[in-house]
Amino acid sequence: MSSTIIEMQATPVKEASLPLYSAHLPFKAERVNESALAGPLLAEWDALHARILPNMPFTSASWNALWWKHHRSDRPFKRDKLCLIVVRDARNALIAVAPMMSTRRFYFQTLRYFGADPNVTEVRGLVCEPENEVAAIEAVLRCLKREMPAAHWIEWGALRKENWERASRNLPTGSRSSTHQIEAYHLELPATWDALRSSRSRNIKESIRRCYNSLKREGLTPELRVISSPQDAPEALATFFRLHSMRSLATNTVVHANVFRNENDRAFLTEYALELAQRGELRIFQLLISGSVVATRVGFQCNDQIYLYYSGYDPAWSRYSVMTTLVVEAIKWSIDQRLATLHLSTGTDVSKLRWGPAATHYVTSTEVPLNWSARLSYATYQRVQRLISWWERRRLAPNTRREEAA
Repeated sequence: MSSTIIEMQATPVKEASLPLYSAHLPFKAERVNESALAGPLLAEWDALHARILPNMPFTSASWNALWWKHHRSDRPFKRDKLCLIVVRDARNALIAVAPMMSTRRFYFQTLRYFGADPNVTEVRGLVCEPENEVAAIEAVLRCLKREMPAAHWIEWGALRKENWERASRNLPTGSRSSTHQIEAYHLELPATWDALRSSRSRNIKESIRRCYNSLKREGLTPELRVISSPQDAPEALATFFRLHSMRSLATNTVVHANVFRNENDRAFLTEYALELAQRGELRIFQLLISGSVVATRVGFQCNDQIYLYYSGYDPAWSRYSVMTTLVVEAIKWSIDQRLATLHLSTGTDVSKLRWGPAATHYVTSTEVPLNWSARLSYATYQRVQRLISWWERRRLAPNTRREEAA
């Protein structure tokens, strides 16, 4: 059974399904100040965000404005400076937003996108429709070279793989880059659950059957609850943080990090979720058994698409595969709501691939000029980061053991 799962492949996104938007060359990029994060740009930004397919919350104006509020660093040895760039076409229509910052650590200065966090932001990079990415990134590069010429390197964030292959040819002569790939997965939803289920592999059908039968044998019935109101969201988020932490301590399963260990990450997600609840776009899925929440997953809806974000569950219920049951119930709910697309989030693992999803491939890259100062700075920074990561693992290990003992 396990070998069948591993061999499954995701379906590439068809080029024909990408959105079309009438843009007029040439594109021009300009840097704007911090007041833009609370001004009329946000409405244009959200309209751009809604046109990007598949749609993810990380390109929204709210996500990025709140990220800057909660995560910007202003410490003596690490200071972030806003470098927000907008790209417009010849008719002044908004084509792209580059939510970037200049980060100075001691002597090092780097340009990077918002989202430098413990994977709270799963995909970070240029906010742009796919067909305009290459021309937009070229306009951003010209602007950065003019506005921030002293940067030692640039972290370019995520571009669709096919666009990165074209854009990388235009990197300045003498520069080099390191790359990393990210996969995001989604399901195109049919009109009924039976239609989706019948089109899936025998393996996932059997997994679903076992989930429900294991509960039925013990006289237990799962119940789905969907939290969407601003009044109920705070308690649902507290339950999510608690179960997400418990999931990170689970043994004999895939290791999951506690992404929201830090207070500022919890504060950020709480404010973002409450803002979406006010707009009617928050969906927190909860699986209840005998009146208790045993599993939960946060969802963000944008028009007819929903993004399943992080989850949490009580390890005491793991033998019933309650997370699989919750995902099934969330899919059924989404189909009942006539949604078109359900996102399974990023990361290549069996729990996503067994659904036979469509895949969108992204490439993140770092551009380092080929001069001794930039190369030495980047190499030193990488060594320091590895040392910090080693120290963090040692520092957190005793806390993890104490939580397990408790």
